[in-house]
Amino acid sequence: MYKQKDILVFHVESSLHAGSGACIGHIDNPIQRETSTQTPIIQANGVKGALREFYVKNYTNDQNTKIKALFGGEDGNDGAGAVAFGEARLLFLPVRSLTDIFAYITCPTVIARFQRDLIALGKSPMLCEKQSEQQSLWAPAINISEFQAHSLKIKTLPHETLVLEEFPFEKNENNVDSFIEDLANRLFPLTDEYHSFKTDFIKRAVILNDEDFFYFAKYATEVEPHNRIEQTTGTVDEKTGVWYTEYLPSESILYTCLFMGKPHIQLENFDDFNDVDKVKEYIHVLDQQRTWMGGDRTTGKGRVMMHIMKDNPQSKGEAQ
Repeated sequence: MYKQKDILVFHVESSLHAGSGACIGHIDNPIQRETSTQTPIIQANGVKGALREFYVKNYTNDQNTKIKALFGGEDGNDGAGAVAFGEARLLFLPVRSLTDIFAYITCPTVIARFQRDLIALGKSPMLCEKQSEQQSLWAPAINISEFQAHSLKIKTLPHETLVLEEFPFEKNENNVDSFIEDLANRLFPLTDEYHSFKTDFIKRAVILNDEDFFYFAKYATEVEPHNRIEQTTGTVDEKTGVWYTEYLPSESILYTCLFMGKPHIQLENFDDFNDVDKVKEYIHVLDQQRTWMGGDRTTGKGRVMMHIMKDNPQSKGEAQ
């Protein structure tokens, strides 16, 4: 059904609020999270809506043809779209580092899910070589309070101690250099303004134990206080008090899976857009483009850079 598949990477350039509705906890407006892991996500309908908005604003002449074929009818009665969108999953989360401002953190479970998605989409996974010379999937193994990072790039305290927020982590000696370099090549767009981010990623990427990562994913997001404005006076409503909104921090890296098929909707002047290759070509205009996701846009929230991940068939690393 879906003959073409791609991974679309989102680089969060300003803190992003994809809201999950009101909450009875201390955060009034939390972000969307997976129920099982509590990892931040952007639900698939939010991804689809943001991308549809991008096309409507930038390709107005295509609104009644290609856009409708790509996303389906808005009222639900005009047929399905040619593209199936997955939720945007967190791949790397930025956290404060004592030695280098911040670090991009991930964990074995997140890497394993990313590897599974790569294979499901027909992309080359990250491989390592065993002593038998048979290649196998890279699956990092790491204990609690340890970290893995590029051996020549990461900045640490004496005795190879890394401090993230207020927590110390000791160096795990397994070599992950080639895998981090591979991720930098896959995840970052080839634009001038992202050259330094790609270079810095190699020295800032850190792999933590699952338990350590999921702690940061739950508690290291941004929480911003707001004052409610009284409509008649235009000043702070003292009766309501302060309320709190949660944001995914800038420099977070997420990705979503795109499954592309032949358009289902038949429209006038449709002859030049009637197969899956045309759909893929139209989706690829997203590469190295910016859009907005989530809420609070009037305060600059939710700007993201999009990047169609390039496959790397030569992906290979050293044995763990």
